[in-house]
Amino acid sequence: MNPTPSVSNIFQKSSARNMVLVFVIISFTPMILVSAIILSQFDRSYHEKVHDHLRELVQKHQQNIDNFLKERLGNIQFLADTSGFGELARPATLRGSLDRLQAHYGNVFEDLGVIDEQGRHVAYIGPYDLLDKNYKEAFWFKKVMETECYVSDVFLGFRKRPHFIMAVKRNWQGGPWILRATIDFDAFNRVVEGVRVGETGFAFVLNRAGEFQTKPRLDVSSNIAIYKDFFKKAEEAGQKVQIFEGEDVSGRENIYAATFLKNGEWLLVYQQTLSDAFEVLKRTEKKAVMVLLAAGFCTLMISIILSVMVIKGISRGPYWSNWG
Repeated sequence: MNPTPSVSNIFQKSSARNMVLVFVIISFTPMILVSAIILSQFDRSYHEKVHDHLRELVQKHQQNIDNFLKERLGNIQFLADTSGFGELARPATLRGSLDRLQAHYGNVFEDLGVIDEQGRHVAYIGPYDLLDKNYKEAFWFKKVMETECYVSDVFLGFRKRPHFIMAVKRNWQGGPWILRATIDFDAFNRVVEGVRVGETGFAFVLNRAGEFQTKPRLDVSSNIAIYKDFFKKAEEAGQKVQIFEGEDVSGRENIYAATFLKNGEWLLVYQQTLSDAFEVLKRTEKKAVMVLLAAGFCTLMISIILSVMVIKGISRGPYWSNWG
């Protein structure tokens, strides 16, 4: 038969449990509260830091891309103004002009063409057989005839490959004429792809129809539906860079930064997975939780040891000798 535990043993065990509980509560409560406050502040500060960094990055890249477009259009305007229709309509002069542009800017300028008011290609220098083509019904021809200059969206055209054009209209002997240049699609892609952060961060450009004006670094063509809403979000931010988070059709959480290009006709979008953007934050939080658990385990062990020591010390005193 097991001996019946004495009242003193029962009381000692109960007191020890109560003391451990008190020690744990007193030790854990401030530690948990302080840790929660620190982690919350760190989380908020880190999110603000990432958002500020993305705004600065995208805004700087927006300026670079807009400057690229303005400077290349300025090259065409300067060429049209200084040479004129009479000179540029000569193949030798047009060839020399394209050679100088390519010598200075590389393969950014793919070809040059002089077009009369009827849409006929009067002169053309480039890798395609376009001299006999007529552009009277082309959307870009109608646009540039209405204005002094025009930068198109990316389209296939007669050459059946992605490209976009810059065109300027000038007058000669009482009639309009157009100088048109094709911007190399790959060269423009390299300008846009300069925004890269982490493993998954990349940038791309959309037009208002939600169509890609650059080739994205990753395959995001299946997500085109969510990108159509980006213009609305960007318009709410005005000229500022809009930062928002969302889930794509694959269920992956991303952070996006968007701002306008080309006078609001294009949208520059930066995309990165949340896990990649906040990798340092998540890693820090995991370490903090591990430290908190280790500290909690040590606190629990110390509380048990102290409680046992206190109870044993009390049990040896005269108060406990009266029990028997």
